[in-house]
Amino acid sequence: MLKGLIAFLLIVLIGGCASADQPPATETTETTAMSVTPQGELKGRISMVGSTTVQPLVEAMGTVYNNIHPDVQLDIGAGGSVVGIQAVQKGDVDIGMSSRHLDDEEILAGMELHQIAIDVLAVIVHPDNPVDDLSLEQLRAIYLGEVTNWQAVGGEDMPILPVVREVTSGTRGAFDEIVLDDQQPDESVVDVQITAGEVERKVATTPNAIGYIGFGHINPDEIKVLTIDEIVPSPETALDQSYTLQRPLLLITGSLSRHLAQNFVDFALSPEGQQIVAREGWVPVIDVEE
Repeated sequence: MLKGLIAFLLIVLIGGCASADQPPATETTETTAMSVTPQGELKGRISMVGSTTVQPLVEAMGTVYNNIHPDVQLDIGAGGSVVGIQAVQKGDVDIGMSSRHLDDEEILAGMELHQIAIDVLAVIVHPDNPVDDLSLEQLRAIYLGEVTNWQAVGGEDMPILPVVREVTSGTRGAFDEIVLDDQQPDESVVDVQITAGEVERKVATTPNAIGYIGFGHINPDEIKVLTIDEIVPSPETALDQSYTLQRPLLLITGSLSRHLAQNFVDFALSPEGQQIVAREGWVPVIDVEE
């Protein structure tokens, strides 16, 4: 009888100690970066801020990502590439978005750059325009108002109408940076359009016009795409960097980014994420099947 009572008390004591060592199943803390529900689903929050060009792409990815991980909260803001870079440097967000390369001094210890897409700009003219190719220098001269007649670049004797996007456009910013070396086009000669579709329609209906649009917006039945320095804009020439009118679209993580952020980066670089890149009109950084 005594031996049985002692054995029973030992079992109770051992069981009590084991329970004391285990936290409750529902216990969470504010510092938890990522957790997994009992069903294996990810749960947590990812904050992002930065480039207005990258933002809509990330939002499109976020919609699909949330279908897979509904318990992950995505906070996606804009502000520009500089804002995104500085926010990661300070540890204010998990992911910064940038539509340009970073300078060496901007890359601090622990920061990692993840290129998720390529932004390729296509230069377009009216289908009847005999000009097929421009050098980068000729294109720059046209938009700076230094070349004003198509005859000067091998075309017919008619004035050139350069078409641009409005100043807040990310595509406009990319063109001004890449082609114009951050100079401003000659406002006295350019025609300003709001959307890529409006630029394409203007060029398609105006024989002396020239414009630029993102690679994904090309409608070859309506306009003609020029080669630049005899290089055709394509996913292949974007990937090998022989076509110069391009820039990277980046996600940036830092030493203070929550671990869950890497899961979103991995999704962006997965075949499913890269298919979204292609559907949204950008050039994927990995081969994906349509």
